[in-house]
Formats: sequence, C-alpha cells, structure tokens
Amino acid sequence: MDLDKQPCVLQIVGYSNSGKTTLLTKLIPLLEGAGLRVGVIKHDGGHDFEWDQPGKDTWRYREAGASIVAITSRTKTAIVEQRPQELAVLVQRLAAAGANLVLVEGFKREGYPKLVLLRRPEDAELLRSVSNLVGVVSWGEQKQAELPCFHVDDIDGIARFVRERIEEAPPII
Repeated sequence: MDLDKQPCVLQIVGYSNSGKTTLLTKLIPLLEGAGLRVGVIKHDGGHDFEWDQPGKDTWRYREAGASIVAITSRTKTAIVEQRPQELAVLVQRLAAAGANLVLVEGFKREGYPKLVLLRRPEDAELLRSVSNLVGVVSWGEQKQAELPCFHVDDIDGIARFVRERIEEAPPII
C-alpha cells in the first residue's frame, strides 16, 4: 500500500448520539493494527470546546491573548489555535504529522467520501442530504441497492471495507 503522498480521507457522519465516536474508537485499533497511521478530526458543531483546563499554564497563555499555544512532552504534542480551521487544512496538517488515513467525524457538508451512520429509521433522510456517500452503517436493517451496508456491530467488515477502498482508490477514498 503506497500511502506516502496524500492521506486517504473518510468522513463518518450521522445525527447526534448516532454512535459516530463509538464506531471510530472501535475502528481505529483495527486500522492501526493493519499498518495504517490513523489521524482523526472531530467537528464540534456549535459547541465551544475547551481543550485545556482553567488555571493550567496553556489555558493562562490563551487567556492572556496568545493566538496559538503549543504544549509538548516526551509522548505527545498539542497545538490550540484561537480560530476555526477549514477541514482541508486540518487534513493536510495530519498528513504532515504522518497520517495516511484521516477519519473525520462530522462536517456533513464537506465533499469527502462518507459513511453515513443511521441509528433510527427516520435518520434515513440523511442519505438524501449529504454528498459523496460510499456506504451506510446502521443499527437495524438498511438496504441501499447502490451502497454497501453494514450493521454497526460489524466492525471487522467496516474496517475491511475501508482497507479495500484505500488499496483500490486514489488518495481521497
């Protein structure tokens, strides 16, 4: 698998509490175990997430007005910017950090290939409102004639689907 160039990108989209994070936390070890270096981008739609803790040094630097704050240790690094960032820029940053597969939670309106997660039957309307669908992951029976469909518990099948798409597709899966 030659993934040294651009990373493969796959979005996991669904409504709130559909199981996106749980699905990703089950997929990541299988994909990493298959030799991929997985990066993840989470969209915090409408919430103003807080990365560091009030009173800690990095929080104090941001509160003092720093536009960008970085912290590093023997085992990890984090950079927090005081501005939103476009998904394409974040994908490139993860690629520069060594990711050859970028899984994106959310960003429904972006154009990357998507697996749609459907928890309830009424969630199926999402299939008509997002672009570039490559598969459906469902909590129940869900058959889309033109799309591969997986049950949410078929983690091995979903991971195999992702690996196969990477092997046969150009960088953006």
